[in-house]
Amino acid sequence: MIWPAIPEGVSPWAYYACVAASVLVTGLSKSGFGGGIGIVAIPLMGAVMPARHMLGIQLPVLIVADVLSNLHYLKSYEWRLLRPLLWGALPGVIAGSVAFWLLQKSSPALVQRWLALLIGGICLLLVALQAWKLFGRRVPTLPTHPASSVGVGALAGVVSTLSHGAGPLVSLYLLQEKVEKRMLVGTLVFFFLIVNVAKVPAYAAMGFINAQTLRDSIWLVPLIPLGTLAGAWLNRRVPEKPFAAILYVAAAVTAAHMIVSALR
Repeated sequence: MIWPAIPEGVSPWAYYACVAASVLVTGLSKSGFGGGIGIVAIPLMGAVMPARHMLGIQLPVLIVADVLSNLHYLKSYEWRLLRPLLWGALPGVIAGSVAFWLLQKSSPALVQRWLALLIGGICLLLVALQAWKLFGRRVPTLPTHPASSVGVGALAGVVSTLSHGAGPLVSLYLLQEKVEKRMLVGTLVFFFLIVNVAKVPAYAAMGFINAQTLRDSIWLVPLIPLGTLAGAWLNRRVPEKPFAAILYVAAAVTAAHMIVSALR
């Protein structure tokens, strides 16, 4: 099948609107505009397809976005933080993969339900954290120590493996460490390039990535540069906070929809 696989009962208009918006938001977030708005992409796409299929489609798209973003931020890395973040992230990816493997032993319907609940719950939690920061509330900080970086990296590896949604965690930590904006974005996109590539073997082994998800991903890749260009354009013309607030509301609504649908 060449065309994207639209799930039964989902309107083609809703499918293409949600999927296109999800990929464009991914491009926006990778351009450095809007902080942690990349979290919005997950429930948007999850609203029109099974969580398992969504995870498989998004991973190649995220890797392409990371590669394109790294071309713009070459050598803009804060190695003091990046090294321990990666030391923690790789065991985190393994732990998340083991959790998925254990979940796979359940029935397909139960797996889908738990994935939707898990991803929706993580998205709601991270949106709440971003909203707390967006409205000027103080976010708890960690001690300035390599162990903090390793711990954040490990948590990010687990969350990223389970939901592709660890961006806000790492960006908040880098902000705490007062990393200059260009270095922050460069460190972030390089970190997630490594993490996302590390997730590929487990995703392929468990069938999250397959021939159909790869065909669906190919259709979405051209939207990534559009999102990146849109992010650069918006960065010069639109106040970041109101724009991000609208997207976080959209993320909260769609994540809540995933949870309610799973509970039904």
